[in-house]
Amino acid sequence: MHLSKKIIFFIIIFCCRLPALAQWNTDRILAIGKNALYFEDYVLSIQYFNHIIRVKPYLWEPYMQRAVAKIQLGDYQSAEYDCNEAIQRNPFSPQAYYTRGFTRIKLQKYVQAAEDFTKALEFSPQNAFLLSNRALACELSGEYDRAKEDLLHYMQLHPKEVQPYYDLGRLSLAQKDTVAAEEYFDKLIELDKKNPAGWSARALLRLQKKDLDGALSDYDEAIERNSNYVGDFINRGIIHRQKNNFNEAIADYNAAIELDKNNLLAYYNRGALRSYLGDTNNALDDIRFVVERDANNMEARYQKALLENEIGNYAQSIEDYKIIIDRHPTFLPAYSGVARAQRALGNQQEYLKYIEMAQRLEENKEAIQQGKGDNIIAETIIANNIRRNQNSRTLNVFNRHAAQNIDNSAQESRYDSSVRGNVQNIFTDVLLEKNFSLTYYSKEDELRRTNLYNVTIENYNLYTPSYSPLRITNNETALTESTINIHFEKINEFSAKIDAESNNANLYFQRALEFVLIQDYESAIDDFNKAIQLKNDFVPAYFCRANVRYKLLELAEADNNHPDALDKTEKLSLDRRSEIDMEMVVRDYDKSIELSKDNGGFSFAHYNKANLLAAQQQFKSAIESYTAAIAQDADFAEAYFNRGLLYLFTEENEKGLADLSKAGELGIFKVYNLIQRFTEDNN
Repeated sequence: MHLSKKIIFFIIIFCCRLPALAQWNTDRILAIGKNALYFEDYVLSIQYFNHIIRVKPYLWEPYMQRAVAKIQLGDYQSAEYDCNEAIQRNPFSPQAYYTRGFTRIKLQKYVQAAEDFTKALEFSPQNAFLLSNRALACELSGEYDRAKEDLLHYMQLHPKEVQPYYDLGRLSLAQKDTVAAEEYFDKLIELDKKNPAGWSARALLRLQKKDLDGALSDYDEAIERNSNYVGDFINRGIIHRQKNNFNEAIADYNAAIELDKNNLLAYYNRGALRSYLGDTNNALDDIRFVVERDANNMEARYQKALLENEIGNYAQSIEDYKIIIDRHPTFLPAYSGVARAQRALGNQQEYLKYIEMAQRLEENKEAIQQGKGDNIIAETIIANNIRRNQNSRTLNVFNRHAAQNIDNSAQESRYDSSVRGNVQNIFTDVLLEKNFSLTYYSKEDELRRTNLYNVTIENYNLYTPSYSPLRITNNETALTESTINIHFEKINEFSAKIDAESNNANLYFQRALEFVLIQDYESAIDDFNKAIQLKNDFVPAYFCRANVRYKLLELAEADNNHPDALDKTEKLSLDRRSEIDMEMVVRDYDKSIELSKDNGGFSFAHYNKANLLAAQQQFKSAIESYTAAIAQDADFAEAYFNRGLLYLFTEENEKGLADLSKAGELGIFKVYNLIQRFTEDNN
């Protein structure tokens, strides 16, 4: 369904549930909408913001928050409209200007984006985050001097950060100031020798200056530091070729293709070198790959025509040459090529025709060389771009789920190439696996061998009337358009049942699960409290209440770390409150562990508790809890993975690598990349 149609649909179905939402004030609805936004349930969050806008259209914040949700869904034009509405209602919010600036960058309105960041800086003049984003907008609009001014100001605010040296070097190169660029890259390398970006950037600069030895040395340093930038391998391959180190060049092109299976530049360069070395068939495979995916690449087509002719595919060679002639009618070698192929086929008349055409062009060679002709021959092509640093500070405010992994493997075919072959070469972020939750929905992952069966959950499903069985998962799904309304209706149904049967703990528990699904955590906790009050051995209720309190801790932490965060006194107060809340979460996990001992234990409570302890940097206690989870489930892949990371972090490397290896054996294939990277770092 098209996004505009979705929004219309949302409005229609919201009319059906106005009585339920009417029980909440707009502040409460706004808070729940923000919950949904933070936990990436964007469709649901938009519905909450829609409702507030209909009821109180004069409020600015629902428009801004809805814009953020639309940004996540890729609807940038509509997001810009919402930002306009927010700013019209409140022209003093730096957040609204920042959000619109972000949106305008996505819409390629770079000058206007810079204006928005400038306006936001009026209200928050020392905000380094806004400065770095304005620098990006200025760079994209070609205002390199303004971008450099912002980066220099940023460095005054954060003198220990080295990333600006890289960006300043890139901008200097864009201005063709190679002296300044090299100085910035030198400084970056001096301050951060482990960062491959500085070595890579200076290597390209030296390559362009024909300093092959200096460039090769820098590319070696970048690649030794685990650079995953394909251009580093392509360009080092070119240097090796120029130094006649052909085996090393082929190895680099192979590595580039392994990093990026569709990198045409790597295939072209490898094909050109294979052709030079007489490996005609393999060379032709590479060049055909390029031409099939980029029919307008005349350099590759010319190489292909030569190779097709060499192996006797004369008709195909002629076809390629004619395509080149049609595009470049003064390119003499193409006429000679057609003539040779026609003679090989015995077409004497066509041979003479193209020989005559070639002779005419030869007679006019001087005029052609003065600019009337074409030259498409290129033996090798360097990767000219300097990469944007993957750790860039800019434009990351909307990537809120940084604390835990986002695993999309369940959306892929079980036979997808990403889980076959050299999986150790897939780049993997070093992030803990997510918490497990009780819910009605989950994404299946057939590769994992974690035991999702649990006696406590199974008994609940067997003996408790419910419209859907509970599942345990750490791969929850957001609500869809068709399911959102169902859960609002379920809340109303359970409310009616509770009115008639107010001492039924299961009804409160089930309504609480519905509140969790629509991200209303305060109401969920109220119902979990009531369920536990009525049934003090209710293991799923303790576990779920701990999970919801954990989510609220995350939300509070995110607010506390916001660029417009509270003053020191308020922050200390919140920190103390956070400690108390954390103790309550741990207490609930411990209670669910204690109450489930006679039923084989509850490994997921141990695991979630360990995640919380790890987030609080209580690594020894976290490792103990992961170990307890593994003791109850010897195939607990996620527990091995997380414990392995903590072992490595605490320098118990042998144990850490053993755990990661076990996690890989149990289906978390990304561990092989981590093992490879760790091993390379320590050799």
